[in-house]
Amino acid sequence: MAEYEDCLISLIVPVYNVSKYLRNCLDSIRKQTYSNIEVILVDDGSTDGSQKICDEYTHIDERFICIHKKNGGLSDARNEGVKLASGKYGMLVDSDDFIHRDSIRVLYRNLIDADADMAIGNYRRVKFEDKVDVDENPENKTTVYTTEEALKELCELEYGYFSANHIQQFTSAWNKLYKMDILKKIPFPAGKVFEDVATAHLFIHRCKRVVYTEAILYYYLLREGSISRVAVKNTDMNTAFESRIEYFKTNGLDAFLPNTYQTYLTVLMRTYTHLIETPDSPRIKKEIVEKAKEVYKNQKEILKDNPKLKHEVKLFISFPGLYKKS
Repeated sequence: MAEYEDCLISLIVPVYNVSKYLRNCLDSIRKQTYSNIEVILVDDGSTDGSQKICDEYTHIDERFICIHKKNGGLSDARNEGVKLASGKYGMLVDSDDFIHRDSIRVLYRNLIDADADMAIGNYRRVKFEDKVDVDENPENKTTVYTTEEALKELCELEYGYFSANHIQQFTSAWNKLYKMDILKKIPFPAGKVFEDVATAHLFIHRCKRVVYTEAILYYYLLREGSISRVAVKNTDMNTAFESRIEYFKTNGLDAFLPNTYQTYLTVLMRTYTHLIETPDSPRIKKEIVEKAKEVYKNQKEILKDNPKLKHEVKLFISFPGLYKKS
């Protein structure tokens, strides 16, 4: 049995105009069964009273600190919080979500037991009005992955997510406990959405081992206006996968390219059909179709065992205006 040193763990919470949900998030952190934590609240220019709630919590709990900054987006707020973190390990929590009372304790013990660099917890999508028991004992069934196994799981789960909207535990930035030296070395891309897609493979590639638990430790709030509900209309997802493909090529990770290309094609088609109409839309749509044509031409072999996707891509590049995908 591993010895559990009582290490300081930093939680970074970016905050922007979530006053309706913020107390629920911060209270779930205050009630953690692992108490040696520092909580860095990064108020990213809130105007709805969230900034006052942040200051309130710094007065009622000395483990909380808050910085107020000009609005720069989620990635920028996370990066500022990570810079300030002094813990040996770090966790990211979005300010409209909340966590199980044992979240930090379970992830930390799993990380130590597995001699891993990252511990991942399962999560559940919830609505604000849902009743969730965050005090129930989580069933901590774990799986330990090597670097290559974790990258494979990442790529396979992502294809499942974008093709069928399954839960994707390995991509998200917020259901994980990281060794701080890894978290500090990989900044999130400022000004971009889908920042976790752009960085998930980078974090995993720096880990010698990754441990995952099926225990639900994080509760992801479904709400109108959240990034995940609108950002599919943004081309940042395409850029994130293009960057990942280049990284895999450059770092000798060709084994993960076939699955990544398939996900990339799926994302291109989804972006096309969900793109917000603007004066630039015709140009952007044309570029998306050209990118799909290029991948299909040069990587056709990867689709030989996926006839459904092959049919969709052929239809899309031939008649993009007729292609429909929810």
